[in-house]
Order: sequence, then C-alpha cells, then structure tokens
Amino acid sequence: MYLMSAGAVSCLAITALCVRLGIADDEGMPVEYWPRTAVYIPWLLWQVLLANIDVLKRVWKPGKLDIQPHMIEVPHELRTPYGLATYMNSITLTPGTVTVDVGEGTLLIHALTKGAADDLLEGEMHRRVQRVEGGPDK
Repeated sequence: MYLMSAGAVSCLAITALCVRLGIADDEGMPVEYWPRTAVYIPWLLWQVLLANIDVLKRVWKPGKLDIQPHMIEVPHELRTPYGLATYMNSITLTPGTVTVDVGEGTLLIHALTKGAADDLLEGEMHRRVQRVEGGPDK
C-alpha cells in the first residue's frame, strides 16, 4: 500500500512540475479529458473484473478448453488520439481481448471467445470512450 501511495504522489509531483515548467501540452497531458476519464475508469475496472472471472472459469474448467478464438474488425468513430488510445488500451486491458492493429476507422482485435467478440461489436465500450472524448451523450 505504501508503495502504491508513493507512486501516486510521485506521479502528481511530476505532473505539477511539468505544468510549472511549461512543458505540459495538450498532446502529452490532455487534462480536459480527466474528469470524464475518472467517470469511465470504474466502469472499465468492472469490465476487467468480469472478463477475468470469465477467462478464469474457462481456463480452470476440467476437460476441453472452452475457447473460440476470433479475429474481428471493430469499427470506431473516435476523433482524438486520446480517445483512440483509451479505447485500444481498454480492449487490451480486458482479459480475453487484444488490440492487434489499427486501421482507418477500424481496430483488428483478437478475442478469446465469441462472447468477448460480440461484446466489442455491440459497442458499449466504444460509446463510453466517445463520451470520454466529449462525443455523443457527453
């Protein structure tokens, strides 16, 4: 716990120093997204937990491994580098899915199961990241 606290304090101190020195820019530290990102993170953590449980059940299930690997193209309408990076990292952080490639308006994703692929194609994560970048349903 102390180590995590020291890391958080160090991050805040370095951020404050960068702002004070004038070397913080919109590309490196897009602070306008931070409040909406703070709302998004709890939802993402919940999705990571649910995906962990799903993968754990599949891996520890006796007998045949219950996976159906898929490569899918997931469309996106994100307009900022911050939004795109948030979306790609969110997909990769969620166990059972990995962002493999970025195309023009699409992401190539490897999904461990059909359910994980279907969840991404449903678009809930995409809609929430659009809200982070100030898009629809802001």
